[in-house]
Formats: sequence, structure tokens, C-alpha cells
Amino acid sequence: MDREIERKIGIIHIAYGFLLGLIFGLYVHGTLTFLSLLIVGFVISFPLYHLTRKLFNLSHEEFQLKDWIKKGYYPFLITWVVVWVFVYNLLP
Repeated sequence: MDREIERKIGIIHIAYGFLLGLIFGLYVHGTLTFLSLLIVGFVISFPLYHLTRKLFNLSHEEFQLKDWIKKGYYPFLITWVVVWVFVYNLLP
């Protein structure tokens, strides 16, 4: 896979994480355990796995689940949690 495509995949996941971090920070006021946070993050970001494969015409061999976890899920998860906590703490 080309480095340019990997960068675009990362940017898409980071933007999605930022958007969901804002939404969760404004509207979700519950607590999640660490494991449930990982599971919820996986479930809400998994559709991007299929979207990026179709968007960039990547085969299953080129972009496997383990590649998505490294290049998509981790950047999404970190951005989502940081923005969520930041927005949540800024609310009065």
C-alpha cells in the first residue's frame, strides 16, 4: 500500500474521531470502563474499515484488519478519547 493512501486513511479516521469526540463530549455524560471504551470505539469506527477499503479500492490482502487497527483504529481511538475528555471538562 502506498504511503499517501496510508496518510489519507489516518486523516479520515482522525477527523471522524474528532467529530465523534465533540458529539460524545457534548451529549454523553456517562462513564465507561477501559474495556467498554475500547469496545465502543471499535464498534463505532469499524464501518470506516469497509469505507476506506471501498474508497481507495483496496483488496482484502492489501488492507487487512490488522493493518486497519494500526493505521485507522488507534489514531481514531486516541483522537476520540482526547477530544471527548477535553470537551466534557470544558462544559459548565
